[in-house]
Amino acid sequence: MYYDSLTLAALRDELADRLVGGRVQRVLRPSPLAIGLEVYAGERHQLLLSAEAQSPGILLTEAKLRRGVESPSPLQFLLLKHVRGARLEAVEQPPLERILRLRFHGEHGVVTLVCEIMGRLSNLILVDAAAEIMDAAKRVPASMNRYRVILPRAPYVPPPPQEKEHPLLLTPNLLRQTIEAEADQPLWRRLVQAAAGVSPLAAKEVIYRATGELAPQMPLPDASYAAIVVALGELFRLPESHAWRPCVAYEEDSDGLLAVAYAPYTLTQYEHREPVPSISGAIRLVTEAQGRFDAYARARGRLLGIVQEQLDRQRARLASLQASCPPETEIAELQFRATAILSMAWAIQPGQEELAVNPADYGRPALDGDGLVHIPLDPSLTPAENAQRLFRDRDKLKAAAERVPPLIEETKLEIAYLEQVGVEISLAEERSQLDAIEGALHDAGYLGARDKTRASPPAEPLRLRSVDGALILVGRNSRQNDEVTFRLGDPEDIWLHAHAVPGAHVIVKRAGAALSDRTLLQAAQLAAYYSAARDQARVQVDYTEWRHVRRIRGARPGMVTYTHEETVVVTPSAASESGYDAVED
Repeated sequence: MYYDSLTLAALRDELADRLVGGRVQRVLRPSPLAIGLEVYAGERHQLLLSAEAQSPGILLTEAKLRRGVESPSPLQFLLLKHVRGARLEAVEQPPLERILRLRFHGEHGVVTLVCEIMGRLSNLILVDAAAEIMDAAKRVPASMNRYRVILPRAPYVPPPPQEKEHPLLLTPNLLRQTIEAEADQPLWRRLVQAAAGVSPLAAKEVIYRATGELAPQMPLPDASYAAIVVALGELFRLPESHAWRPCVAYEEDSDGLLAVAYAPYTLTQYEHREPVPSISGAIRLVTEAQGRFDAYARARGRLLGIVQEQLDRQRARLASLQASCPPETEIAELQFRATAILSMAWAIQPGQEELAVNPADYGRPALDGDGLVHIPLDPSLTPAENAQRLFRDRDKLKAAAERVPPLIEETKLEIAYLEQVGVEISLAEERSQLDAIEGALHDAGYLGARDKTRASPPAEPLRLRSVDGALILVGRNSRQNDEVTFRLGDPEDIWLHAHAVPGAHVIVKRAGAALSDRTLLQAAQLAAYYSAARDQARVQVDYTEWRHVRRIRGARPGMVTYTHEETVVVTPSAASESGYDAVED
């Protein structure tokens, strides 16, 4: 999915309604090619503007935006000077273009942030009152594009206009001529090539509304061309009528219905669809379902790559250790053979290469065939020397059998720790949490020397009040888990953790009071949400008294074992979804 001209028109109306007149309070850089603005217009709004190739777009987010890149870019420095503290005066869109212009008026005058949302060509360009470029997220020199140079002090030149017909000016005859000239293309693609501002999704919607099919048989009857023109008019008069009907469409997959498409109009081409209150809400539903629009994607991906590399190494080490751990039967076999050689030394002749003995004489099960065990001998050695050689092999295996199992357990703990860290990286909601995880990887020896001058202040455990007023503490990384459980926990508290998967330690502070079922369920929902099982419909959560939780000796911080647990099954739920009250630190 991507932003088309109709989506941008609906966003223009939404931003104009909610943000125009508001003052910009914060400017931050969530990712290298994205800018976040916090705009106060009666309430705080979080606006994310992204020119990232994989997730370009404009989005009003619900979660507070966080810094994702350590150093400000030249564009951010200019925005801090000219936009922070300024008022948003207008949001404009050139007709049929995937461009929004945000005009700000501040202490240093009027500037316009031009948001060109055009796939891999997306850009964020700051322009002054004289239409001169101040800077951009992506600088484009003449060597890359002679028509549009995007550099400081160059004049701003809009993208070249589309050489297509305006969708409201198409006639059935003109549409027929254009479509029939491209006979080798699918009908929806022909419509995209014929009319300006028409995206593939909009083209398919128009065709479905006009014919009742997504791929009708060609050639089309005259009535269908007329119906297509009517359907085009229905959609492309929306920017004038403002009669938006934001919609999310779903398709069935193995886990149920998955949000796959959004539009500012009803998507009749999909069987499963539902209206939503705003186009931003529709975009959020689809992008979250598809795992896109991650403001910290680059930092998250880098850390996940480090953890995966270390996991691969530890798993290879585990396999090697398990392969090198000798079974008890092999040690017993060497013991038996050495003992048999000593007991039969009197019968072994010089130069003899094999000794055959009856295992029953040594208390061992009889064998098939001749019933004898044939023990190879080195004819150059005496019977005692042959036995001693086997005893030495036995002792080596015994030493390995004693040395390897602790190494196996140590490696398993390290794998469990890295798996926990991987979950923490995936679930991290703020840059400070990712910084804390990176610091933990430094401390664990997986990264080089830690640059403490660039580290963010450590994030604290989440503190919430349940519906009954009980204090709930949630650790969202290994350090916080250790702190929640062993520094903030008390004997009368209840401790929770998602069953058999990496996740948060959750403590309910009882302070001598009885624990209500409602509070227990809320705490369990949090433990499920901040775990590797977050995306499951139902999650099993263990809970026990704090006094039954113990650190694992020799393990990394936050790794525990527990007993006397009971289990509750819940639907994962974030704090923002379940009526908790935040507790200020």
